[in-house]
Amino acid sequence: MESLDLRGLAQLFADAGLAVPTFPLGPRGAKIDFRYLDSAFPYLLDIPQSQIERLLLARAIELGAEVRWGATVTDVMPDDDGVSVSIAGGSVGSDGQQASATLERASYLVGCDGVHSLARERAGLSFPGIANPGSVSLADLYLSGLPMDSAYGDMSNAGMLLVFPFKDGSCRVVLYDYARADADVTEPVTLAEIAGGLRRVTGRDLGPHDMYWSARYRSESRQAPSYRSGRILLAGDAAHAHSPAGAQGLNTGLQDAINLGWKLAAEMSGRGPKWLLESYQAERHPVGAAVLALTGRQFRLNTARAPSRRALRWALRHLVVPLPPVQARLARDYSGISIGYPAADCDHPMAGRRLPPGAAGLADGTTARLYDLFRDGRFVLLVDPADPANLDDGLPAQVRIVGGRVAGLPPAVLVRPDGYIAWASDERRLFARAAAASRAARLWCGPRE
Repeated sequence: MESLDLRGLAQLFADAGLAVPTFPLGPRGAKIDFRYLDSAFPYLLDIPQSQIERLLLARAIELGAEVRWGATVTDVMPDDDGVSVSIAGGSVGSDGQQASATLERASYLVGCDGVHSLARERAGLSFPGIANPGSVSLADLYLSGLPMDSAYGDMSNAGMLLVFPFKDGSCRVVLYDYARADADVTEPVTLAEIAGGLRRVTGRDLGPHDMYWSARYRSESRQAPSYRSGRILLAGDAAHAHSPAGAQGLNTGLQDAINLGWKLAAEMSGRGPKWLLESYQAERHPVGAAVLALTGRQFRLNTARAPSRRALRWALRHLVVPLPPVQARLARDYSGISIGYPAADCDHPMAGRRLPPGAAGLADGTTARLYDLFRDGRFVLLVDPADPANLDDGLPAQVRIVGGRVAGLPPAVLVRPDGYIAWASDERRLFARAAAASRAARLWCGPRE
């Protein structure tokens, strides 16, 4: 939500989804409370993937993207200067006209094509890891036996259940039913199967009805050793796949995209330094590894059947997890708020951290909400109101200078387009601070234009 907020989309998503303040960890009553977060969005937003796709599609088309429906990428052919992509069929735009087989050429290709990624295969990148045991059933339906104002978790010797409500009164059911764990992933999920699994796990009838979508899958925990090979880059499930425990997939993939997007734009425009695109691997690969570790631990703990492991699970979920410091840490980790990146040529403790929410007090007496300053995807240089006149007017065009005081921030802060602090300084001498800010801007944004 904070990433979307940087581009002015958060309210659109908030209106479409249901804000739920807690996340269920498995056992009944064990949960993470997101109200501990220092964020404008201290909640889990429950929203169907189909709605997310519609909202992002509208934004992409607004920005000029061309979407080809029903097209099949049959081959990806990288070379030293770019990537050729062979595409079969598919309609172009909204006119419904079918396209014949085409060969497209691009300087770079980003493979967001999932765990069976053709782009990753053609890039020669491996995808080591393991398949998690058992299959999981998913279903979007209505439950008459649970209130649809909060997420719900339950666990027993028969399996595990997670329920996430949607705004229209339906919900997403995630069911790990031990009695059906060996079912083949191609076998359809029926309403009767979901009803039986709910009874086995919870011991009661939750009244499932009107199922309108379902699927079965066997999750895997894998990660490509590199997110880039020459002109091909990977993002989302093509780069990392993991257990659904913790619901980390969408957040992680979206963060990949916003980290890579502005760096690739800088590379293509010739404005960014040579090292910038390489920093995608350095920053996002460790995050992917951490997500695999987090989801793996939760999956193993939640699916443990040995008495000793079950006793450990009970103690952790009911004695340790409710402690406020633990709640605060879990909320930061599961939401992604705790993510930070290595600082580049800056030893200030805030370098590499996310920009906290807040407002800047401007010289004219007005205030500006910090996250509203990034709508156009540029860097923002936040400085003391007296500084702008002393800054070199030859700063790169992709740096927006904002003179304003922000509580809790140093007097000079350079913030990246993805909301992370690139550079900060507590220097009190005005001219020295302005000179250092100019150097930092050119380090990140290339030479003067």
